[in-house]
Amino acid sequence: MDDAKFMRRAVELASTTVGSVSPRPPVGALVVSPSGEIVGEGWDVASPGPHAEVMALEAAGSSAHGATVYSTLEPCSHTGATGPCADALIAAGVKRVVVGVRDPNPKVSGRGLRRLRAAGINVRTGVARAACWSLIEPFGKWIRSGLPFITLKMAATLDGKIAAPDGTSRWITGPKARAEVHDLRRRVDAVLVGSMTVARDDPLLTYRLENATTPQPLRVVIDGSGRTPPEARVFNDDASTLVVTSETITEDHVEAWRSAGAEVVRVPAGESGIDVRSALEVLGARGLCHVLVEGGPTIASSFVERGLVDRFVLYVAPKLLGGDAPGLLNDGAKTLSDAWSLRIDGIRRVGDDIRIDASPERA
Repeated sequence: MDDAKFMRRAVELASTTVGSVSPRPPVGALVVSPSGEIVGEGWDVASPGPHAEVMALEAAGSSAHGATVYSTLEPCSHTGATGPCADALIAAGVKRVVVGVRDPNPKVSGRGLRRLRAAGINVRTGVARAACWSLIEPFGKWIRSGLPFITLKMAATLDGKIAAPDGTSRWITGPKARAEVHDLRRRVDAVLVGSMTVARDDPLLTYRLENATTPQPLRVVIDGSGRTPPEARVFNDDASTLVVTSETITEDHVEAWRSAGAEVVRVPAGESGIDVRSALEVLGARGLCHVLVEGGPTIASSFVERGLVDRFVLYVAPKLLGGDAPGLLNDGAKTLSDAWSLRIDGIRRVGDDIRIDASPERA
């Protein structure tokens, strides 16, 4: 049995659900007969729908008896919105289970594997582990910390400028890079910006992709100053909007945003107007596992300085601005030894631009 080949198919199935099943992780599963034929496929759907393994078993029917099941994530062993998937596999009489990655959920974390082995099922783990983990990494952070996984997306010129001195910034990168950003939005639970970005650029913060069916991400505006205009496009009906503001903002501002169609929550004030960690706790409590931060240098600085960024996506355009144009971060390190160290995870061309994926070097 070609475990790697079948797990790649399970990864493909899971990938189709990214951005649509939170707070569940995206999971793919398939049932393969002893002769090597795929007799059932499944994927996680939003709660309270079935998990991937149960969907695959139902599709396979009696053919699941004696078969091998491939799942990108360890089958669950607890009862939530559905019953334990491990019990369903045992009841179906499967002979073997191949798993990509152990479930980071403390309620599972190896218990599902032990239950399968105790029932006499042959279990193999770690097949295509990197690909399977990348699918659930945001869920992994959220389930263990209560905070969403943060991807910080920025676009800059070769000399690190994000806008011209006159404030123009909307077309730094080319059309292919901008299309990728729409796909990034499709794959997350929320898109977050600061009030200055809304006031200056009036963005929609939705994805615009043909034939995409994933729900629009929640639009989150961090506003500790009352700067966000109620007539901004971020309040239209294309998606839901949440304004996170501080305890010092007047009720007049709050009522104006609510009248525009937004939900408003207050969190403690921070040095720059909002305690962004408190804002993330609000989002995590709502089951939002993955947040894309797209703001300017002020909001980017507030996340970087507090060590809240899990992944950086930087698009670099073949342009030079020079001068006093704003850079990626408002407040920088005072000396080279205090610089934030990153690990480069990937570099590739996107049209005329370069995309750099990086992650922080944790101490």
